[in-house]
Amino acid sequence: MTAVDERSRSTRAAWWAVVASPLLFAAVVLLWRPWAPTLDMAMTELRVRDVGGRNTPLVGLPGRIGDFPDQGNHPGPWSFYLIAPFYWLSGRRAWGLEFGSAVLNMATIGLIMWLGHRIDRRWGAIVAGAVAAVAVRGYGLSVLTHPWNPYFPVLIWLVVLFATWLVVRGDHAVLVVVVVAATIAAQTHIPYLVNGVPMCALAIGAALWHRHRSDDEHERRSVLRSLGIAVGVGAIFWLPPFVDQIVRDPGNIRMIIEHFLGEPTDRRVAASEAVRVFFRHLDVIALGPDLLTEADAFVYRSGLPGGNGIGGVVIFALWVGAAVWAFRRRHASLMALHVVLATALVMQLLSISRIFGKVWYYLTLWAWGTTLLVALSIVWTACVVIAEHRADLRLRERVPYVAGGVAVVVTVASIVASFGLDVPDPQLSGPLRTVMPDTVEAIDDGVGAAVGPDGTYLVFWQDALFIGSQGYGLVNELERRGYDVGVHDTWRVPVTPHRVLPFGEYDAEVHLTTGIFIDEWRARDGFVEVAYTDDRSDDERERYDELRAYVLERLVEEGRDDLVPVVDENLFGASLDLDLPQDIVDAMSEMIEIGLPIAIFIAPSGNSF
Repeated sequence: MTAVDERSRSTRAAWWAVVASPLLFAAVVLLWRPWAPTLDMAMTELRVRDVGGRNTPLVGLPGRIGDFPDQGNHPGPWSFYLIAPFYWLSGRRAWGLEFGSAVLNMATIGLIMWLGHRIDRRWGAIVAGAVAAVAVRGYGLSVLTHPWNPYFPVLIWLVVLFATWLVVRGDHAVLVVVVVAATIAAQTHIPYLVNGVPMCALAIGAALWHRHRSDDEHERRSVLRSLGIAVGVGAIFWLPPFVDQIVRDPGNIRMIIEHFLGEPTDRRVAASEAVRVFFRHLDVIALGPDLLTEADAFVYRSGLPGGNGIGGVVIFALWVGAAVWAFRRRHASLMALHVVLATALVMQLLSISRIFGKVWYYLTLWAWGTTLLVALSIVWTACVVIAEHRADLRLRERVPYVAGGVAVVVTVASIVASFGLDVPDPQLSGPLRTVMPDTVEAIDDGVGAAVGPDGTYLVFWQDALFIGSQGYGLVNELERRGYDVGVHDTWRVPVTPHRVLPFGEYDAEVHLTTGIFIDEWRARDGFVEVAYTDDRSDDERERYDELRAYVLERLVEEGRDDLVPVVDENLFGASLDLDLPQDIVDAMSEMIEIGLPIAIFIAPSGNSF
């Protein structure tokens, strides 16, 4: 290795340390933020805990695939496999999920910078690092430190784009990176399947095209070797889902295919709405100020209910102009980038148009990664054009310093934001943590029907707030503490089939109830209340009551009397009605953020249904 190469590597390492530092700060901050995962994060910890045992997961988290309780899962388990070592290192604490996600995203940033170095040596690494720094700021540290399946692949998608760009340029050695990164993303969250498969096809097609055009026999063999490695490694990574398909009936792959080829059970997003969402996610003009004022600007922008996307139309037009210029001038690297972006944008619009039901913010978070490279292509084209007319500006030397300055600014903003970082859904996690000591003590002391710590317990919940979020968390918290717990067959998919307890195979039941169901459970014979908490402040309780009164009044005004009782019985479910005015949905969302009291009961077996 030459002195120049050594200096370049040292520069990349130092630059990586700067860009990745917010994630390290975040992991340390979260170490002091106790967390009881709920809903999907509780399901994630259950599956991470299973890795390495006889119930090692073969598929991903449950998804909106089919109808509950016979729902399908996201394609594969690789997010669980990758998080598991860090979970073990943490002593199997919930923080291990956060620690693992932070470390893996730090490694992903390093990979992005390495790919940038292959594109344009030291300057390429600096610019790629700047793109990663903006992504860290845009997605926010909560997204990048929690391995929820829509969050886990967001930076991996940038790896897919950079690596595909390299392959289209002629660097076939990174074809395996495209396949592995796209596979992990696609298995973790199904929207990446729609986007990742075309990227793999583009990369493989480009590699074969370069082989066809090459007269160098050694180069031709090298392309085949790279292709063989990529296909072989990809096949290994796809083994778990295919094993599941073989051993289970119906297999998850079949359920996914039938779901997306069949008639949707929810309303499909209108074409006009899909186009609007598409352009909103290209709106770098509106995004710019948010990157300075919001700790998670991408999440914020994706979650906005309105917006016409005019800024995105402008950016799209600029990108088209940049692409036309690149092809007219035969600028090889820019042409390769534009081919990748054209493929990504076409699939992005197709993916958005296939959304069923509500357009949740997390369904389109990945699109911001594509937008960052669209912006990069426009800026790069502008710099090349300016440099051709004003060589005295020495843009080739100055642009990396500008990129570095942007990266430093957003990185400092991310570090500052890390000190205010909290766990996800604290209004759900906090109360669950509050009731756990009394619940554990009651089980150990044999209160009511409980038989002590060596018994087997079925966990049941009746949740008025958020579709059983804390119930899944209760299963996870008890299991992490060493108790033998399970659920009714109804929850076989979210809690996993091997945690189902048939009647007669457990000693007692542990019930979690919220809101109006608490008094109903208190009136039941044989039920012993062992824990209760209402963690809301007086102001929060007053605000909740105000919002509830407003929602009920507005529902009557809108002729939706059918939803009035649902507000107190299934608030989140009521908020999903696609025909509700936005002000009602916003009020319901604020009620969910405030939360409700919860109580834990010990009940005799046979009382769950």
